[in-house]
Amino acid sequence: MKILILDGYTLFQEDIEWKILEQFGTVEYHHRISKNSINELDNDFDVIITNKALVGKEELSHFKKLQLIIVSATGYNCVDIKSCAEKGIQVSNVPAYGTFSVAQHTLSLLLHHSNHVALHDASVKSGAWAKCIDWTYTLAPIREWEGKTLGIIGMGNIGSCFAGMAESMGMKVIYHHTRDLQLPNRKFADINELASTSDVISLHCPLNEKTEKLINKNFLSKTKENVVILNTSRGGLIDAVDLRNYLLEHTSAAALLDVLEKEPPPVNHPLIGLPNATITPHIAWISIEARKRIFSTMIEILNFYKNGEPLNRVN
Repeated sequence: MKILILDGYTLFQEDIEWKILEQFGTVEYHHRISKNSINELDNDFDVIITNKALVGKEELSHFKKLQLIIVSATGYNCVDIKSCAEKGIQVSNVPAYGTFSVAQHTLSLLLHHSNHVALHDASVKSGAWAKCIDWTYTLAPIREWEGKTLGIIGMGNIGSCFAGMAESMGMKVIYHHTRDLQLPNRKFADINELASTSDVISLHCPLNEKTEKLINKNFLSKTKENVVILNTSRGGLIDAVDLRNYLLEHTSAAALLDVLEKEPPPVNHPLIGLPNATITPHIAWISIEARKRIFSTMIEILNFYKNGEPLNRVN
């Protein structure tokens, strides 16, 4: 078996050894590879492993022996699965590897916003507490989430996990989903009710034609003036210009984001630099535990493939 890893850096980094895959055959590893370099590679690989590197019709026409593509993530929009199906190429993904990691990062963004730990830690390190005439001080208002309403859009594994974390802090959870899931103590709401009644709105839905730019001028016009918008799902769920305009007008509102519609973003992205927008560089998924789960599932997929059985096939 001949395996090609197109963009292994974000998955393997320094703490997971990709050479374990050599038990299956020869492995050609790339931290990252440009689209223009694909055609310079050998064309006789049996397996391609990709995270974000695109594998479209042009790439598929180059790799003549390709039988399996493993996407080392849950989303597989980087692969032309229709063309793969036509060519008899199996495409497999890695579902549900980061449920707790992504939910935990979502919670960390929310607590960062309400408790300003980094701000006060920096103040103490600068000597401000040592010089203070009182035994305590605050540099920004501290908020408590007990009794507040969390609106979740997309009550899948991650949405449900984050809902549980929020409930442990005393928050009331309402949700919008493709259907009413009849969940105990969690109220199903239409999108307009969720927008108007939630103190915090967290996005955990896939990006598709129905959800693209779901958070737009119309949606935001229905929200509370101090609403907190969380997005650790897909950047395209938000109309960045509409959200920027809203945040500029409503300075008590906040956007807490781990994803943007284009990554890496341009330096003049409309949300970067706003005082009420906190942005992390798509790291909710990247815990060592989550990445180990991805690698373990990839090995399972290869073992099943070796035995002539598909695992996690999406096409």
